[in-house]
Amino acid sequence: MFFSKRDRIIKRAVQKTVSEFSDRTPKIYEHLYYGAFDIAPQNLVIWYLFEADAELEAARKSGFCDELAEATIRNLSASGYPTDAFKIPYTDTANITFCNAQEEEQQDILHSHIYRKVMVS
Repeated sequence: MFFSKRDRIIKRAVQKTVSEFSDRTPKIYEHLYYGAFDIAPQNLVIWYLFEADAELEAARKSGFCDELAEATIRNLSASGYPTDAFKIPYTDTANITFCNAQEEEQQDILHSHIYRKVMVS
């Protein structure tokens, strides 16, 4: 199977981020990424999944989700991912989604937290 340079950058950055948060609670139950990022780097979607609604809510309230999103962006940038990809035109924000469902259940997700924060360089 062929993996592009950008795919390898993403995989390395996401694994590093998950590793950095491995001793934190709630635990990251699963993580995945996909998208047409080889066509345009802003087409990257990263999911961090928690096992239960209560865990997602605790992570959101404690700032864990914000810290995780910021670490993801930092690790992607440090690994060579184009930083312009984290900025949506006219808003200068990044979107990373957290949810409480397994990959098979993504289409029915009711509870999620979308990270949207102004980026400061």
